[in-house]
Order: sequence, then structure tokens, then C-alpha cells
Amino acid sequence: MLLAQLRRRLSLLRGPVPARRAYAQRLGADDSVLETEWRRLLFSWKTVGLAAIPATAFGLGTWQVYRLRWKQALLDDVNDRMHRRSVALPLRVTADEINRNEYRRVIVHGVFDHAHEMLVGPRAHEGEPGFVVVTPLVREDGSRVLVNRGWIRRELRDPRTRPDSQPAQPVTIVAFVRRAPRGNAFVPKPDPQANEWFALDLPLMAERTGAQPVLLDAIQPESPAAAVHVARRGIPLGTPMQVDIRNNHLQYLITWYALGVLTTAMLAVKLRRPLSASARVKQMRDRAGGFL
Repeated sequence: MLLAQLRRRLSLLRGPVPARRAYAQRLGADDSVLETEWRRLLFSWKTVGLAAIPATAFGLGTWQVYRLRWKQALLDDVNDRMHRRSVALPLRVTADEINRNEYRRVIVHGVFDHAHEMLVGPRAHEGEPGFVVVTPLVREDGSRVLVNRGWIRRELRDPRTRPDSQPAQPVTIVAFVRRAPRGNAFVPKPDPQANEWFALDLPLMAERTGAQPVLLDAIQPESPAAAVHVARRGIPLGTPMQVDIRNNHLQYLITWYALGVLTTAMLAVKLRRPLSASARVKQMRDRAGGFL
């Protein structure tokens, strides 16, 4: 079929002058129509909308480059704070001190007020359901701070099942200073009367227990064997010595740039200029090879 069509067109080009002229005029008219349609498509709102997709993707990818640099600097700063030497926590902690010393290790002394213990959850740890234990710590001047002591298994919800986690004597703990976690509209509201807490609501917890609005994350033992031993005794498993801030900006960056490249290629194919008549004839000759 293609070979026959090509031979017919070539015969017209090789035929008498009037026939060749008429065929050339028809090809020229076809080229004019194609060129007009192509220009109309090139400068249409549809093309503008299509071009906005790769432009937006490249813009978002570039924004993620800056976000990645910012997040990496933040992680480096947090990691540096974590590994500084521990300092004593002031008796009165201001908001500026909390912001300045977040993730800094502090040493604090006091007695746990187990009567006002709060369980936050459910929370899973390595696939096992449980709760996070938050207990006020009464300090030597009578002031209180809230300590996130760590995670316990669900079956240890009743304090009577874990007597080792209820020390009556003064304790010394090493913990991270933390700011109040952000709220989440999808988390149910707590019921303080029933002691049901679905999230760490620091302002409400501090108000209920008379504590300062500061949260301390107790640090778990560095030795894995010691951590397992603590968990078996029903003592809350504290926060590990590692940064828990997510950094997915590299994946986002790759995704946006890949989308930009893909949509740019699709746009280039869509807006490719149509071949002229002579170019189409040459293309057909090349496809026919040695048959003509």
C-alpha cells in the first residue's frame, strides 16, 4: 500500500510539467493548512495549560532543593545538640529556653507523681500495640515538669502490673527538652476525666497536673540488651538517641524533576512542527529503499 502510494506521487512529480505543477500546488496547499493548524495549536490556551505542567514541576523541584538544604542543616543542628554534654534543667523554664535547647540533653531530679500518670495512645512499637507514659515530676522546689517516660505494652496499662515502673524514691533522669507537639485535627479530643489521651496535648496536660508547659523525653538505655531488660520489667522504654525528624525532600525533588522532564518530552512531541511536502516525499523514498 505504502509503496503504491509513493510510486503514484513520484510519477506525478516525474510526469508532464502541468501535472507536476498541479501536484506541487496541492502539496503546497496541504503544507499551508498544516502550518496554520500547527501555529494555532502552538499559541492556543491548551498549549499554555500544557506548558504550565512542566514549568510548575521544575519550579517545585527547585523549591525542594532549597527545602532539602534547610532540612539537612536542621538535622545537623539537632544532631549536634543531642551530643553536647548534659546540663542541669533550670527550676523555671521559659519558652525561649525551650526553643533554644530543644533536643538538648538535660539532667533533672525529683519524685514522680504516679497518681497523675497519663497514658497516651494507642501507640505501636515494632508492631506491638501499647501506650506512652507521661508522668509529672515534682522537683525540689515543688515545681513540676512533664516527663514522657516512654512506651509500654498494652497489657501493662494498669500500673499494678508494673510495680518496677512506680518508684517512690527521688530519681535522676536524663532527657531531651521538647517543644509542644503540633495538634492534629483528625485526632479525637482527649477526655481528661477518664484519663484518655490520644495525643500529647501539652497545654492541657500541664494545666491538669499543675506542671510547667515543658516536655522532657526520657532517654532509653543505649545498650539494646539493657533496653530489652527494662521493657520486660514493665519500665517505660524511653526515646532513642537519634533524630526523629523525617527528611523526604530528596524523594520529592526527584519526583518533581522527573515529572518535569517527562511532561516536557510529551509537550515537545505534541507541538512538533509538521513535515513539509518535500520532506514527506523524501521520507517516503527513504522508507521504500531500493524498490524505486
